[in-house]
Amino acid sequence: MKLPKLFLRHAPAAFALCAGFFLMPAGRAQPAPQTAGNRFLFIFDTSADMKQRRPAVQAEVNELLATSMGGRLRAGDSLGVWTFDQDLRTGQFPLQHWRPEDAMTIASSIDQFVGKQPYANGTRFNALQPQLNQLIQNSARLTVLIFCDGKDEIKWTPYNASINQAFQQRLAGQNRTRQPFVLVLRTQLGQYAGCTVNFPPGMVSVPEFPPLPPPPAPVVKPPTGPPLIMVGTKVETNWPPAPPTPTNSAPMTPTNIVPTAPTNPVVPPLLPTNPAPAVQTNAVPAPPANLFASTNPEPAKPTKLVPIPPFNPMTSTNPVAPPLETSGPDHKGALVIGGVLLIGAGALAALAVFRSRRTGRGSLITRSMRKD
Repeated sequence: MKLPKLFLRHAPAAFALCAGFFLMPAGRAQPAPQTAGNRFLFIFDTSADMKQRRPAVQAEVNELLATSMGGRLRAGDSLGVWTFDQDLRTGQFPLQHWRPEDAMTIASSIDQFVGKQPYANGTRFNALQPQLNQLIQNSARLTVLIFCDGKDEIKWTPYNASINQAFQQRLAGQNRTRQPFVLVLRTQLGQYAGCTVNFPPGMVSVPEFPPLPPPPAPVVKPPTGPPLIMVGTKVETNWPPAPPTPTNSAPMTPTNIVPTAPTNPVVPPLLPTNPAPAVQTNAVPAPPANLFASTNPEPAKPTKLVPIPPFNPMTSTNPVAPPLETSGPDHKGALVIGGVLLIGAGALAALAVFRSRRTGRGSLITRSMRKD
């Protein structure tokens, strides 16, 4: 009974250990993710006319890979292989990741793969266009090498006229020597960056990539003020208080104000109640008034006056005092004096009446005494 209980107690741990043991090899077998680098694509024309050029193609491929394409193939770059005639065939050769020490092995694998292809039909470059354009758009930098017989026209590159002209001019010589054409296209960031048409035997010329454009400059946002601080229903900021506005010690002088009269003004002489009109400066005096004239005399004819400069109260030193009129206080004084005189007259009248009555009483007494 003890053995089954011991087995049941440790059975879960034993199964977990076995499962981990079997899963470890599977985890190690997973390939590490590859970083995308430069891409190289070898495209081989397998039309009927290319069968006699296969030895020259093999020699050119071995030469290119042995030198890492003049140092342009670097460790980690991907290398793919396509074939075409009337149709395009992709995915039949496994994608290679370049290592310089594997140059001979990769070259031998490509030679064997291309040698086993059925050479038939003619060459049709348009079969490459759809998938090649898609690859160009999805590659930062792509180098395409097309080994072909040059017996068709290319219509989907910016260099069509030059490529087709080179094919026509060198087609007879390449057929006679049984050498292929090697068309090299380079693209960068989805755009064609260079093209060469090569005529083996000889080293294939590969155009250089243009420099990559600099990364876009970061967008600099304009400086903004300090953030708002919401306190209750008020909106405040943490800006420092504004400094007090300095005030001038001297008071501001108002404009267009009549200056204050001097402390000891010059008292003008008293003028009569109806003084003669003041004579205007720089003007012809008016004739004296006619007492016997009508109430509404004919207005005097205007005289030509000399223009007077504008009066500035600030520069005037002896202002002309306006004519005096009968002041209010003098008139009130006259009324007071008149009132006093009336009261005095009334008092004198009352005193006279009182004396007259007293005199009358004395006479009656005297008369009564006389009667007794």
